[in-house]
Amino acid sequence: MSPNWAEENLNTIRTLMERTALYRRTLAPIMIYLGCIGVISAVVAELGLLNGGRAVRAPEAVALFWLCVGGVAMLGALLLARRQALGDPEPFWSPPTRRVAQSILPMLLAGLGLGLVHALWPLDADNPVFASNSRNGAVRLIALWLICYGGALHAAGFFMERGLKLFGWCFLLAGLGLFFAVNSPAILERLTAAPDRYAHLLMGICFGCGHLAYGVYLYFTEENSVEETGEVLDEETLEEMDEA
Repeated sequence: MSPNWAEENLNTIRTLMERTALYRRTLAPIMIYLGCIGVISAVVAELGLLNGGRAVRAPEAVALFWLCVGGVAMLGALLLARRQALGDPEPFWSPPTRRVAQSILPMLLAGLGLGLVHALWPLDADNPVFASNSRNGAVRLIALWLICYGGALHAAGFFMERGLKLFGWCFLLAGLGLFFAVNSPAILERLTAAPDRYAHLLMGICFGCGHLAYGVYLYFTEENSVEETGEVLDEETLEEMDEA
């Protein structure tokens, strides 16, 4: 056994924890940005600010609108991550970043595919390739989006902090609950309007407010996290490992 094994192991742990702190600092502004985009987009769609005062209601229009919002949100998140990488001695497309991207890609592509199906083939269309008369198509799509996005966050959580996996579970459970609710006659009959009427409200609450809440949590707990990291990686720990 190498006489310096304790110091080498401690240096490895220190590097991993420093990377975790770096990703945490990057994640907070990204989550706040995504939350703002979600809330603002929900208000714009509900009030019809870009549609002549008419709210976006058709399932295919809802799908197309939120796919565009998702594209803008992803582009902004990448720019924020790149800006953070330029300010720190860390390459933007580093091996850990590639692993995170590879882990979330399948579920994000699944959500993209579901959205494109709803956008390109309206639910009431007489299309020989794809046709469906299922009711409440917009809310069903949102439920599936929540499940896919939650799965992507949970997968990314294996390479980042534990809280991201819990955040992913929140989306997964919300999506499953929403999918159950939209298929439950006992719940639907209590609504004063069709479920699709609440599509933008659901997106604003789940994706908008959810990201905002998590981003604010990361922002205000960042200092405590850094202090805890410093306490764990002190010289006493090194001495104890040397003695062992």
